[in-house]
Amino acid sequence: MTISLVSCNQRHDLERLLPSLVLAASFAHAEILLVDNRSADGTGEWMSRSYPAVNTLFNPNKAGYGENHNLNLQRAQGRYFIIMNSDMTVVPDVFAVLRDYMDSHPEVGIVAPKILNPDGTIQGLIKRYPTVWDLFLRRFMPRRLRCYFRRRMDYYEMRDVGYERECEVPFLSGAFMFCRTDLLKSLGGFDPGFFLYFEDVDLCRRVQKTQRTMYFPKTRVFHFWHRSAHNKLIFTWYFLRSAARYFRKWGVKLW
Repeated sequence: MTISLVSCNQRHDLERLLPSLVLAASFAHAEILLVDNRSADGTGEWMSRSYPAVNTLFNPNKAGYGENHNLNLQRAQGRYFIIMNSDMTVVPDVFAVLRDYMDSHPEVGIVAPKILNPDGTIQGLIKRYPTVWDLFLRRFMPRRLRCYFRRRMDYYEMRDVGYERECEVPFLSGAFMFCRTDLLKSLGGFDPGFFLYFEDVDLCRRVQKTQRTMYFPKTRVFHFWHRSAHNKLIFTWYFLRSAARYFRKWGVKLW
């Protein structure tokens, strides 16, 4: 089993994540791979000093989220490949539980656990395929008006199905994906044309040509969500550019 991390000046996130991650990885006999993408916050030096068992690769080239994870995929030794954000913490048995689930469900290519906010509330990160309207509501609709569109926004996040039972999901978040390594390698990993955003739904759709993508809520992780696309103009630009690429590739659906 291989756990894949990417850091771009995220030492503060790794300092919070790694104590829980190393424990969970030891329970599942998993290796941890990290790509340090041009960090200037001392990530590489700190990792070498504090966590020498983590196999850290420095990438001097500006690369997107998926492209950096692809570097870890190329050197992965495990039968399963776990894609995860650095801004998380995990429970000790998460990888073992998901491994047992995948062992019992050979038709599943990717599975995701329950993803929670730090206070234990649900993050709406299992979704139906995005439409232009869904993306507009989430990114650009003024907060004071969102109450009028809550039903639609909840539908996109599959809250009508609920987050307490296993189900098949069109769009699993790249914040945490438990995948079959051989399958990902056969697909070439993430499409590097997506610098940031939509690489996850694109990967799900490619996996779904041969295998299922599932949500399994019997275990959990905690996500300290930065919501960068909402807060910084450059990330909004990445979001819009990736959305355009996604709709060109898979077809535009307005509603």
